[in-house]
Amino acid sequence: MSKEVSEIEIVTDAVSYYGQIIVLAFGTFGCICNFITFRESQLRKNSCAFYFLASTLFDLLSIIFGVSTRFAADHFDSNLHRSDRVYCKIRAYLVSAIPLVSIQMKIAYRATAVAIVVSLLSCSHILYSYDLRPKCANMPGPYAMFDGMFVVVWLGIIHHGLMLTFGFTTVMNIRQAKRRIAVHWQTVGIAISSSAQSIERKKYSINHSE
Repeated sequence: MSKEVSEIEIVTDAVSYYGQIIVLAFGTFGCICNFITFRESQLRKNSCAFYFLASTLFDLLSIIFGVSTRFAADHFDSNLHRSDRVYCKIRAYLVSAIPLVSIQMKIAYRATAVAIVVSLLSCSHILYSYDLRPKCANMPGPYAMFDGMFVVVWLGIIHHGLMLTFGFTTVMNIRQAKRRIAVHWQTVGIAISSSAQSIERKKYSINHSE
């Protein structure tokens, strides 16, 4: 039994080690590619591109800060999460708040600013509840239950539900825009065809009148 447990621990440690490296490498590379794409001159005045750019920036911060600190604690014997209260509180706060933060350009800027403020304030209780116990952990008792519900409901269901809703709405809007463009060009084609026929009839009338 002890041998099986030891083997499971070895596999778990290997998955954790290489999995975090893969997430850090591919996540960072993907965010950099998105950042370069949405910084193109053709997209700088597009409000949708601005939203994606802001989301990409915070995704990059979340991956670099969250994964790298966890990787250091799990595999390089970093003791900051056991010895530094400030680090304990700030890391727990940022790991929860940063992922939350993913029209006309003025409205886009204001909406993004409001989303950032709401996200940061909604996680502010973490700065109070997390401390060294003896390692970085949440306050025991009823507050632990509240924090668990907060993670599941706010960081999980509501956050990802809104992402799914807005993503679905974006896809529907793109399809409607494509249909409108198709109808527009069809109308333009009909108008051009009618104009060409009218010109041909006028030429025919002029030639026969002569």
